Formats: sequence, structure tokens, C-alpha cells
Amino acid sequence: MTHPAERESFAEVVQHSLTTHARPLFDRMLKEGSVLFDDELVAPDGLRQAVQRLDAGMYRENGDAQLLQVIDLHLAAQAFL
Repeated sequence: MTHPAERESFAEVVQHSLTTHARPLFDRMLKEGSVLFDDELVAPDGLRQAVQRLDAGMYRENGDAQLLQVIDLHLAAQAFL
């Protein structure tokens, strides 16, 4: 089905992942640094604000889901260092 009547959303799954499983990684990145910060690919202050927003329960599907890309890039960069 190429045009479903209702749009599928994994927002709840992504929100849960970001607020539970990803939270320790974000904390470690902010504390110890990341090559993403060094190369100015991710702004540490922006990540800090996103984490604070998630902590306050203000998940935004359109913006915060991009944090998954931050996780992917950070872990990929670590694998090569």
C-alpha cells in the first residue's frame, strides 16, 4: 500500500529510546566530548537543550527524531577512532 489512510508513526518508540536508552550516551557525550563537537557537526549546547527538553517531556517528532542521527554518527565515529 503506497498511500495508507493513516500515517504510521513510531514517535512513541523513538521518544522512549531517546529518553531511556540514549540518555546515558548523551550524558557521556556532553561530559567527555565527541568528535562531532570537535568538527562542529553537532553543537553541544543544542544537544544539551534537546536533552533538557526531552527530560521535561516535550518530545517533538519532527525535530527530536534527528537525535537518532546524532547517535548513529557518534557511534560510527567512535568505531573508527
